[in-house]
Parts: sequence; structure tokens; C-alpha cells
Amino acid sequence: MMLRIIIVLAILVPTVVSAQNVDVYAERATIDGQLLRALRGQSSLGSVAVWPQQVRHATAAGDAFGAYGRDYYRPLRADTTTGFLFAPDDDGRFRLLTVNDSLVRMQGDASLMVRTGMTHVQNTAEAFALVRPAVRFMGSLGENLGFFLDLSNGARLRGTSNRIALTDPTLARTYKFLVEEQSFFDRYVGYVQYQSEHLRVRFGREPIQFGFSPIDNMVHSLQAAPMDGLLIDVPYKAFRFTSTHSMVDGVDTAGKAVPTKFIATHRVAVDPTPWLSVAISDMIVYWNRGLDLAYLNPLAFFVSAGLGTEERSRTDNSILALDCAIRPWEGTMIYGSIVADDIAFSTIGDTSNLGNNNKYAWQIGASQLLDVGTMPLLISAEIVTMDPFVFAHRSIAASYTHMGAPVGYAMQPNSDRLAAQLRLWFTPRTSLRIDVDYTRNGENILDANGNILVGEDPRYPGSNLPAPIGNVGGDILRGDGDFLVGNRFLRGNVSFTRRINAWLSGEAWNNVFFDVRAGYENRNGGNRPGEFFFGSLELRVGY
Repeated sequence: MMLRIIIVLAILVPTVVSAQNVDVYAERATIDGQLLRALRGQSSLGSVAVWPQQVRHATAAGDAFGAYGRDYYRPLRADTTTGFLFAPDDDGRFRLLTVNDSLVRMQGDASLMVRTGMTHVQNTAEAFALVRPAVRFMGSLGENLGFFLDLSNGARLRGTSNRIALTDPTLARTYKFLVEEQSFFDRYVGYVQYQSEHLRVRFGREPIQFGFSPIDNMVHSLQAAPMDGLLIDVPYKAFRFTSTHSMVDGVDTAGKAVPTKFIATHRVAVDPTPWLSVAISDMIVYWNRGLDLAYLNPLAFFVSAGLGTEERSRTDNSILALDCAIRPWEGTMIYGSIVADDIAFSTIGDTSNLGNNNKYAWQIGASQLLDVGTMPLLISAEIVTMDPFVFAHRSIAASYTHMGAPVGYAMQPNSDRLAAQLRLWFTPRTSLRIDVDYTRNGENILDANGNILVGEDPRYPGSNLPAPIGNVGGDILRGDGDFLVGNRFLRGNVSFTRRINAWLSGEAWNNVFFDVRAGYENRNGGNRPGEFFFGSLELRVGY
């Protein structure tokens, strides 16, 4: 028996860290470093398209970004000191604890965040203050079984929830904070996973990104709230298959919770050469029933599976996407995405309501890397257009959303956007980011009570049948009424929004982080014209 235990432990002894993913919430230097390496031609474009990635891969490079990652995740590496240490001084970086023996490799961290700032809405200024303690444990059992847990519980000391949420997308998707307007709010990210060189199987909650854009992406966005579910990732040479199946939170027209809503996605990517990457994705949204084994199959084609029964065809929302990127020369990336949310080849180009089964979204952009002395400067610009009712669904509950917000690009349907981003890295962990965009949105037509205008169904004159005639496809949560009339782009109450946001983020000393943010939004036309300004300072000690 003892011999068996020794043999098992010998097999499990980690020689390199391979069971953990990088922490994309607290540590973005590994993502930034991988993007810069792909632009410089040091790695393939496909290496930046799926996040999070293994700590081992993200910290392997010999540049400054790789060195920062190796320092940040030092206790998870194979060359660290063996034993159990509480509150060690790890070459100047504080840890709550570290464990490294023949089986367990773990680091524990604690953090305290304080954020203060000001919001200015319609000539009314309001100060706010937040505090949030947190703890994080990440590590492995043997070489292939990894775990991650980040727990935080914050308190709103000053200010109103709905105004503070405008400054932070994470808080805007926290139910206790925004909907119930509680003084206390919490968040957790946690998972267990098996991970080897060519397979990752993860169960739990973690942010996900699919796509190439440094600004935002169509299928999975890091700006979306994390989802609970299963992820299977199979990278092999120039091929990569990634599958997700997650349970999400949905709402109906009354704002009430939708029971058992699920979103599943597949992504198949091929890099024919390091300077070209192409991926095809299919997505499905279903609800009001238990786990559907037809969609749990990682090799199922969701469009065909969704048409397999009358219920699936009527209530489920299937979507297809294609995204690609090319590096025509060193330092330049051109990328694009197209999403098809329903396709009817027989009515393509039909401008009447018969053509409404054809709904598309597309994105095209470019990034250019420059060097300002020794500091990398990345300039990105893109155009995004979403047809009316894209990502929504006529069953309402099957919209491609989680917690009332898009899972992909943070924009409403029946909109277009011109966006630009500038990022300058002073060090791997200290950077300045400036985002500007101009967005047009054909908003739904509302009645005096703020609800979508209801009138006689235009398809049946004289019938007095009620229909949501004010729904022009401008709200991702309202897909009903998509066949009443021809869905002309930007039909409705058009709004024009101009935004600029600046974000200076850095690590002043080991374990002492700061974030200075400021943003301005000017919105005219539409249903909610006005101006919004905010400024905030966040100090975080720990991680």
C-alpha cells in the first residue's frame, strides 16, 4: 500500500506549473504581453484569441511581461521553496500563505480595495466611496488538477448604487448592488479544472474572451459577467476547439427572473500560418427546461440541433459567427467578425417583413503597434454595426444576455459604433488607456409611461390585435415583434452618444496598486438624452 502511495505521489510531483489559469481580473499584464508578442510576430495571432490561458504559457516569454508574470505567480512555479509558509516575504512581494510539497502547490493572497470618486449627472454632483476586502487561493494538486477561488465582500459607504454602477461594468452586473441597492455586495470567481498540454476541462465561474479585438468582442467578452458552467478547451498545434455550456441569469418583460436559462458556445479555430487565424463559432440560448443533452454534446451543431424539435425551433436562439485576424507585417493586425442571428437565403435582400429572418452584426478593425522609446504604444480602431433584433429573440427570454447585459460586445442592436483605443505601457503593469467612441442607436419608441408603444398589429388592419409596434429592435432584451414590419436599420428614436474614458493603472510598489479613471458621455436624441461625467481613484493593497 505504501509503495502505491509513493508511486502516485511521484507521478503527481509537478515539474512545471500547468494546472492554473491567469487571473484576468487582478492581473492583466500576461494578456497584454501576449497581445504585444503576437503583433511583433513572436507568437501566432491565434494565441491571443481565447482567454484565460495557462499561467505556464502566459509567463514563458523572456521579455519584461513574462518576467512580471513569473514574479507575480512565483509560488506556483516548480523552482519555489518547499514547505508551508504563512505571510512570507517572497522577494518583496507579500503573500498570505504559500504551500509547496510533493502534492499541493498553492498561493493564498489577501487584498483591500478603497475607491472614492464623483459622478456628475444632469448638473447634479454626487461623491461616492466603496471598500472591498478580498481573499484569493489558487494552486494545483499534482501537475494537472488546478483550482482557483476569489472571494470579495464590499460595502458602499457613500453614493447611490445606480450612479456608481455607471462607472464600473462589474458593479453594473452585481444583483445585490444594482437591483436591490444594498449597502453590501459580493463577488466570487471559482473553478476546478483538469489541464494538460492539449486539454483543459474546467467547471466553475471565470471570465471568458473569444476574439481578437483589444476593444471588445462579439461572442464572449471579458466585460460580461462571469458565468457558471463547463468549459472544454483543446489546443493542438495550429488547431483549437473550445466549448462552453453555462447557466445564466435572464429576465422577462416584467424584469422577473427567467427559470433555468443556458448559453452554450463552440469555437473551432485554425491558424494556417502564424500571421493568419480563422475561427467559426456557433452559439445557442435555451431556457425553461433542464440541461439539454443535445446542446451539452461538444460536437453538436447547434443550428441543426435547435431545429430538431418544435419546442427548440420555437423557443431557442441559435447564432453563428466567423472571426479572423491577419498580420500583414510586423506590428500590424487587421481583424474582423461577422455574426448571423438567423439566416433565410430565400429572402436575403428583401426589405419587407419577410426578410426579417436575416439579422447580422459585423466588426472590422485594425491595431498598430509603435515604440515610444522603450515603451510600447498600441493604437486600435474599429467599426461595429448590429442590425435590429440581433442577439435578441422573439421568445424574449432567449436573448444572448446574462444578468440583463450582452455576453458579447457591449452594444445594443440597431446600432453602429466607431471606436478607437490608445494604450501606452510604461512598465508591464503600469499603463495608460484612452477609449473614445461615437455610437448611434435606433431606440424603441416608448409611450408616456416609458413602456414600448403598443398598437394595432400592422399586418392585420382593422383587427384591433395588440402588438408592440414601438419595438424597432433597439433593445437586446426585447425581441418580440420582430416580424411586424421591415426592420430598417436605425428606425426608431435615434440617439447619438459620444464617450471618452481614460484609465491610468499601475503598481506603485509591490502589492500596492492604483487605478485612476475618468469618463465623459454626451448623449442627445433617443429616450434618455443627457450628460454624464465621473472620476475615481482606487487604491488596492494585496493583489
